Amino acid sequence: MNRQNQNILIQEYDEQMTQKYQEVIQDGNLIISGDSDITSLKFIEKFNIQTLKLSINDSIKLQSKTIKELTIQLPLFQEEQILNLNIDDLELENLEVLLLNNNNLENDQLNNLSKFKKLRNLDVSCNNVDLTHLHNVTSLTKLSMQACGLQNIEQITSLLNLKDLDLKINRDIDICPLYQLISLTKLNIQSCNLKQIDKIGQLINLQVLDLSDNLLQHINSISRLVNLKELNIMSNEGVDITPLGDLPGLVSLDLESCGLKQLSALKPLVNLQFLDVSFNSNINISDLCFLRSLTNLLLVKCDLVSIYALKSLVNLEILNISYNNIVYLDVVCNMTNLQELSAYNNKIQDFTLEQLQNCFTNKNNGFNIQNQKQPTKNEILSANKFRAVERAFEKRFQIYLKRKTIQKSFEKFKLKINVAVKETRENNLGFICSAAQLFEQNQFVSQ
Repeated sequence: MNRQNQNILIQEYDEQMTQKYQEVIQDGNLIISGDSDITSLKFIEKFNIQTLKLSINDSIKLQSKTIKELTIQLPLFQEEQILNLNIDDLELENLEVLLLNNNNLENDQLNNLSKFKKLRNLDVSCNNVDLTHLHNVTSLTKLSMQACGLQNIEQITSLLNLKDLDLKINRDIDICPLYQLISLTKLNIQSCNLKQIDKIGQLINLQVLDLSDNLLQHINSISRLVNLKELNIMSNEGVDITPLGDLPGLVSLDLESCGLKQLSALKPLVNLQFLDVSFNSNINISDLCFLRSLTNLLLVKCDLVSIYALKSLVNLEILNISYNNIVYLDVVCNMTNLQELSAYNNKIQDFTLEQLQNCFTNKNNGFNIQNQKQPTKNEILSANKFRAVERAFEKRFQIYLKRKTIQKSFEKFKLKINVAVKETRENNLGFICSAAQLFEQNQFVSQ
C-alpha cells in the first residue's frame, strides 16, 4: 500500500470515529469502552474534550491540549492482564488528573510521569508499583496508592505539595516518612497493621484522618492535631480515646468496634455532629448528653437497655439504635428534628405505634422511615414485642407510612444502588478496593 492510500484510509477512519462519538460527547466528557476497532485517537483533537475515560488495552498514542482528566482502565473480563501503557505515547501538556487504578501496572511503566508538569491528582491504587518513579512528580497535591504492597516510602518526602494522601491497605508499610509531609490536610492509613503513631502530631494541618482497622492502643500524639475535623478510629480494639478530649474542633468521629465501655473523654467535643459508637458492647452512653450539636448518632448493637441519656440531643436528625435491648422509646418524642429512626431488633413494648405517629407526623420536619432491607416494607420497629391489642393499628400505620414515605425511601434506595453500580463499572477497582468502597458508601450494618 502506497503512502497516499494509507493516508486516505487514516482520514476515512478518523471521519468514522468522529461521526461515531460526536453525539456522545457531553460537556467536554467522553467515555470509550471496549471498542476493538479503535486503532487511533487522533480524531479526539477535533473536540474540546477535557475529561476522557478509556477502557481499552491497546497501545495508543494520544495528543491533546485540552484534556485535563484522563482515566485508563482494563476492559471488563481482562482484569488479570497488564495494561498496555506507555507514558511516552501520551502528549497531554495540560493534564491535571490521571487515574490508573487496578491495571496491574509495573514500576517501569510509570518512568516518565514527571513530564506532566501540571499533574496534581494521581491514582495508581491496586497496582504493582512503588514510589520509584513517582517521587519526582512534585506537582502532586493528591496521591492514592491503595493496596500497592508498599513497605519503604522514604522517597515520598520529596512530594512536599501533597495535601491528600491515601495509603489504605498497605499492611507492611513504614509510615515514619509521612511525618515530614506537613502540608497534608487529609490522610488515609486504614488497614496498615499500625501499632503506633507516635509522631503523627507533627502533621498539624490535618483536617481528615482515617486510622481505622489497625492495631492501635495509644494515640496520645493525636491531641496535637488541633485542626482535625474528621477522625475515624473504628476497629482498633482497646484503643485509649482519652486524647480525643483535646480536639474540640472535631465534627465527625467514628469509634465503631473499639471495645469501649466509657465515653467520658468525649465531653469536650461540643462541635461534634456525627458520632458512630456501634458494636461496643455494654457501653455507657450517659456522657453523650453533653454533645448537643449531634445530628447523626449510630448506636447499633451496644447492648443498650435505655436511651434516656439522649433526651437532651434535640438536634438529632438521624438515630440508629438497632439490635439492642431497648424497652422504652418515648424519649425520641423530644427529638423534634429527627428525620430518620432505625430501631430494629429491640424489646420495645410500651411505646405504641400510635405514639410514634403523633410524635412526628404532625411536625413538618421531613421525618421518614429508613429501611436498610426492603424499601417496600416498614421495619422501623421490626422484631420487637408489641401487645396484641396494637396489631390492628400497626397494620393501619404501616399503610400510612407506605403512602407517605415509601416513594422517598425507594428513591434513596435506587440512588444508592445506582451509585454502587456506577462506581464498580467506572472504577473497576478489583475485589479489595471496590468492595471496600461499596461498603463505605452504603454503610452496611453487620448482622
